[in-house]
Amino acid sequence: MRVLKDVRVSFLGREVSCTALFDTGSGVTAVQRIFFEESFGAKWSTLDKPMKLYWINGESIQVDKYAQITIIIDGFKLPETVLIIDDFIKEIEVEGKRIQLPQLIVGSGTMDKYGIILDPREGVKLTGATLLL
Repeated sequence: MRVLKDVRVSFLGREVSCTALFDTGSGVTAVQRIFFEESFGAKWSTLDKPMKLYWINGESIQVDKYAQITIIIDGFKLPETVLIIDDFIKEIEVEGKRIQLPQLIVGSGTMDKYGIILDPREGVKLTGATLLL
């Protein structure tokens, strides 16, 4: 299941708005390098060894950057490590429709950690576990 939601992202004292795709099919939380660099500068960390991932379109990509950010959803601050993707796909085709991808993809690991669930009618829901943070 996938749901779009406007969120805020905080990094090194700066906070910006962006659209996030909450995607239960994604195993990682990732951000577009261009968006990250324009918003915060090239202040990421580098992995000791690049990772090979399969991207949303099924192609493999190399990832070698990450950052510790805070995702702010409905006022709740959720610290998270995000992978910074150089080759971030801007548009995909799903069931014959062209869909623009947002700047941030929130994967299932992040949703599980913070008790975020996706509801077909209500979208992104924060459960009691998140509210106790």
